[in-house]
Amino acid sequence: MNKRKQEKKIKEKTSLGYSLKDVFSSQSHIEISGNNIVTIEGSKGVLEYSDTVIRISVGYNSVAVCGRNLNLKCISPTSLIIEGFIQNIDFSL
Repeated sequence: MNKRKQEKKIKEKTSLGYSLKDVFSSQSHIEISGNNIVTIEGSKGVLEYSDTVIRISVGYNSVAVCGRNLNLKCISPTSLIIEGFIQNIDFSL
C-alpha cells in the first residue's frame, strides 16, 4: 500500500480528518492579531498554562505568550488559539 493510500485510510479511521503530515509537520506558523489573539499552527503541546503565561512546544523550540487573562480559546492536535491581553511573546530553544 502506498503512502497516500495509508494516509487516506488513517483519515477515514479518525473522525478528525488529520493526516500524518498535519500531525508530524516540522514547521510552525504563528499569527498575531492585534494584542489579543495569537494563533499557533504546528504546535506539539502545551508546556505551561496559567492566566499570565502560556508556553507551547513547537518542535525543538518553545513559544511563551505572556500577558493578562490568557486562555486557550481553541485547541487541536496541531494548532491552538490564545486569547487575552498579550504583552510579550518569547521564543526559546
